[in-house]
Amino acid sequence: MTLEELKLYTVRVKDGSGCLFQPILNESNYTYILTAKHLFEGMTQDEDGNDIPYITQDGAEISIIRQVNVDGQWQEQIIPFVLTQGQTYFPHKEADAAILKIDPLLGFDKIISIEIPNKIDTYSLYGFPKQMKNNAIGNRDNDYKIRDFGLPAQYLQNAQLVNDTLNKIQIEGMSGGGILSIQGENLYIIGIQSEMKHAAWANGKICFIPMKYFSEIINYVENKTLLTKLCPPYVGKFDFLRDAAFTLEVDFIDENKIEDTRTYLRNKAHEVIKSGITPISIKELFNSKLLIDEEESSCLDTKNIWIGWLEFLTIFNIVKDENIDENQLLEIFDCVRLKYTHVEDCTTLFRDKLSKSDYTGLKQGNTVVINSKNAPRRPFKFLNGIPRNITKVQDVRGFRTYLEIDPLQSFNFVHLDFYKTVSIINKLSEYENLDQEQLLTKLKQEYHDLFN
Repeated sequence: MTLEELKLYTVRVKDGSGCLFQPILNESNYTYILTAKHLFEGMTQDEDGNDIPYITQDGAEISIIRQVNVDGQWQEQIIPFVLTQGQTYFPHKEADAAILKIDPLLGFDKIISIEIPNKIDTYSLYGFPKQMKNNAIGNRDNDYKIRDFGLPAQYLQNAQLVNDTLNKIQIEGMSGGGILSIQGENLYIIGIQSEMKHAAWANGKICFIPMKYFSEIINYVENKTLLTKLCPPYVGKFDFLRDAAFTLEVDFIDENKIEDTRTYLRNKAHEVIKSGITPISIKELFNSKLLIDEEESSCLDTKNIWIGWLEFLTIFNIVKDENIDENQLLEIFDCVRLKYTHVEDCTTLFRDKLSKSDYTGLKQGNTVVINSKNAPRRPFKFLNGIPRNITKVQDVRGFRTYLEIDPLQSFNFVHLDFYKTVSIINKLSEYENLDQEQLLTKLKQEYHDLFN
């Protein structure tokens, strides 16, 4: 994710801002704009200080403008939007949060909603300050870096900007803007800007709406069939990952040797896709047990974890000669458990990560399959525990198991890439010219040999 890509997610909504978000897709595709409710309804005051309610009526045409880059030139495009409560406009009943539902826009599936992390100094507020509205197109938005948390408030989270001289005049117009951070290929969002801490002397103190209140909007009974969860499309269906599974990258000279095997594996992956099991159903079944380190919960909506699950389920499809349903998945999870880590370097697993995990349900001799953001240079396989010279002294106070089993000395540990690299790519000549039946037999045999 680049800053130029991030810029595309920020839109101007009326006199405020908003953030584009692509949720899980269903039969009726659409995109969200996450924004502040007070842009459409709330309370204002007259000259005598009396509260006066205001509300935007159904049928009102709302000005929404997004930025696009065409051949290196920034342009503005109008997003057509007519406000209709319960159809295109979904406000929170208490918090200053609103979801606008617009016709689908392509390419906004890299944004991930997460809970507020322990540190937010990598996040910034993005939006369209009112004082910049007359700037040249492409230079009307701005960002302000966040330094730290403030105290929580009613339906809000306080935060301190790095620039502690900013007051209302510099921030006005950014209501509805996203609190965003680029992390690798993804854009993380933890909230939407609501207001300044104080109108006259804010000193860089802002109040934003945490993402949980947007999830609450979606979970209202009346919205259950109208809105889908704040997860990327590929968390809703494995379909979006079909071409990302089993890439089996080899040198060009060996491509003809691997092509049939890759096609066969992807055909089997397609059977998994058609079976009805989805990433979100797996996520809801196992949640943090999917992770080696539960503190990495923000990665549960990244692509890598679900590409790994599609490959994992495909391998079991081959071994068992049938598609796995949810009941079987629960049984498999207590025998062979796939766990993911988002670390850059897999060697850190053996220093402290593996000893902090949840192994509840696994028994002596069971297997932990590891999937990671980056594959290790040499995929590993350890049967009956990890060698002492690798684990050395581990802090074992973090893991959970049955019967106080020491997982590092009781389970098999194998990286998912071991099967793909050692059992397939390193044996290319053995796969060449095999027909489908022979491929099936060969892949089953390699899986059997993996643990014997």
